[in-house]
Amino acid sequence: PRAPRRFGEGRNGTAFRGAGQQFRLEAVPGNIVSRYLASWTDPYFMDTPYSVGVSGFFFNRFYRDWRENRLGGRVTVGRQLTQEWSVIGSIRMESVDILNPTVPTPALLAQALGPSFLSTGRIALAHDTRDSQFQPAAGHYLTAGYEQAFGEYNYPRIDGEAHQYFTTYSRPDGGGRHILSLGLQAAWTGDNTPIFERYYAGGFQSLRGFSYRGIS
Repeated sequence: PRAPRRFGEGRNGTAFRGAGQQFRLEAVPGNIVSRYLASWTDPYFMDTPYSVGVSGFFFNRFYRDWRENRLGGRVTVGRQLTQEWSVIGSIRMESVDILNPTVPTPALLAQALGPSFLSTGRIALAHDTRDSQFQPAAGHYLTAGYEQAFGEYNYPRIDGEAHQYFTTYSRPDGGGRHILSLGLQAAWTGDNTPIFERYYAGGFQSLRGFSYRGIS
């Protein structure tokens, strides 16, 4: 992307344009959840069909039964096979610290107390026919992945995701579009998955009528 040549070009949007790279800085401090993130992605690394992404983060949350601190990062490399098919591989490494458990402490939570190191590798296949990655109005996005934890923890994980987009109305000039989006997510994780990596439901954007993480 074009680097800024004079003061103010980064602010008015005329710099860092043209090659599709994405850079993100996020800071969300709070007394229940705190999250800090830095990430960079190049969808066509050095003008090749490979994509490269790196990210680092710090996360702190007070859950009902424990307090959790995470510090880690991820490296992702993808390869575009055709215009619609791509394969993505990633390595994730995190330092996880579980503190302040409830008393009496459940056995599964007691096993995870204190600092631990989580490392996983993931491979995924994606099929993408969307007309836009940022504001799609037609097409679908399908992905299926397999993740394996290794090292201190050893467990498999399988996940899938599907999104379909329909334009139900638009003006003759193409503006004022009404878009219907349908989505489905499904995942399974092995019996040896630690408590801080297991799936929970309940609360906003989940099963209504249940408290946050009230179902496992």
